[in-house]
Amino acid sequence: MKKFLIALAVIIIANFGCKKEEIGEKGPCACSPMTYPYLSLVIKNAGGEDLLNSKTSGYFAPSQVKLYLVEANGTIKNIDFGVRPPFTYGSSLFTFHQLYSQRIVTLTASTAGIFYLKLGDHQPYKLSLKLNAPMQKIDKLLINDKEAVVETGTLQNYSDGNIFYLAH
Repeated sequence: MKKFLIALAVIIIANFGCKKEEIGEKGPCACSPMTYPYLSLVIKNAGGEDLLNSKTSGYFAPSQVKLYLVEANGTIKNIDFGVRPPFTYGSSLFTFHQLYSQRIVTLTASTAGIFYLKLGDHQPYKLSLKLNAPMQKIDKLLINDKEAVVETGTLQNYSDGNIFYLAH
């Protein structure tokens, strides 16, 4: 009887602990790893070179990049980001580093989607995110009120987020 009760308890706990709660989740079962939408931004110079690559002249190290929002009271709040290296997806090679932030998407609802990106000593760029409501995917990114170029090649289906380009 004890074995039966233990087995029943394990099944009940597994049932409650393994539920899909996120909208738009993918995967064969409820215990599949969860993915969250994010901003992926490639920063290029006028010559099309990767400005997040340390081998590029005039590149921006992560310490020279600031992603932030300005709260209603004027306080500046930094937003976590990382720099993701080039990657391979199937037979396609994506050769650019990307500024990557999941936190910016979760903050969009409470900030009307207005953020700022400062590169070195240059004037900050105003970033406006437009989300697809059910999936919380960034459908459109405006940089200084102009629509950013989005990846349209074979890598457009790479992930739950679009890859955008900023020409600095």
